[in-house]
Amino acid sequence: MAGSLQDQLIKAGLASASQAKKAAREKRAETHARRKGKKTASASSAQSTDSGSQANAHTRARAKLAEKTQRDKERARAQNEKTAARGIRAEITQIILQNDLRSKQPADDDVPYNFVHGKKIKRIHIPRTQREALTKGSMVIVNNDGIYHIVTRAVADQIESRDPKRIIVSHGNEQVSSPDDDFYANFEVPDDLDW
Repeated sequence: MAGSLQDQLIKAGLASASQAKKAAREKRAETHARRKGKKTASASSAQSTDSGSQANAHTRARAKLAEKTQRDKERARAQNEKTAARGIRAEITQIILQNDLRSKQPADDDVPYNFVHGKKIKRIHIPRTQREALTKGSMVIVNNDGIYHIVTRAVADQIESRDPKRIIVSHGNEQVSSPDDDFYANFEVPDDLDW
């Protein structure tokens, strides 16, 4: 009678090899559960607990997968927004540089033009004709990362549709009438007045 009881039962034909493997697995699971501090009443309750824990594990896995998918979507959306913002910024810079009317070389007859950017008064030197066009509103001053450029009204409208903060001086849009305008309309402004 050498060998374990399990071997003897298999030899006698009272149990099969698959039943022996199943019994060994259940015994290992039971000892493992006892080590972890869990109690198992019987093999049938262990099977029901295993099926319940498997269902909980599947539910938790689905929840984690859904959370990960949501985080990935948010991350992709944020990345797409950043990429789109960089694209718009590059497009505006290209439009400004291609349509810049400001002369690259200063001339002797350039006159200063003062304007407000934020809370600071800025000054650029431009030809008289451009200054008159700026005051009439047919030309506009735009900002390209701290460098001021002069563009036409049509180009300024393109830039404004993409980023309104780039428009610095646009006299054509300020046609707001007030009661004081009617009073001061009676007085003539001298032609040689420079601001």
